[in-house]
Amino acid sequence: MRFSKAVDHFGSIKALAEALELNPSSVQAWKKAGVVPEKWRTPVAMLMQQPSVRKVEVESVSVDSIIARHGSVKAVAQLLQVTPNTVYRWRECGRIPEESIRRIVS
Repeated sequence: MRFSKAVDHFGSIKALAEALELNPSSVQAWKKAGVVPEKWRTPVAMLMQQPSVRKVEVESVSVDSIIARHGSVKAVAQLLQVTPNTVYRWRECGRIPEESIRRIVS
C-alpha cells in the first residue's frame, strides 16, 4: 500500500499514527520508503474501510471559513498547534485534515 494513499485518507501522518496507536515519528519513517510496512498494511486497510461517522460533516468545512471564524491564519495555527505555513498549505490544497477539523468542531 502506498504511504501517500494512507496519509491522504487519514489527513496527516499524526492522524494515521493515532489511528494505529503509534508514535508519529514511527509513521514518519515510512515516508522515505513510500510504502506502509507489510506488518501494518492489514491494520491500515481495515481502518480505511471503517465508515467515518463525521466524514461528511467535516468535508463541508472550508479553510477560509475556519480562518474567518478565528480571525487569522496565526490564530488557527495556534489553535491547532501547527505552524502558520501548515495552515497556508491547507489553504492552497483547499482542505484541512479531518483530525484537525475535529479538534475545531468538537
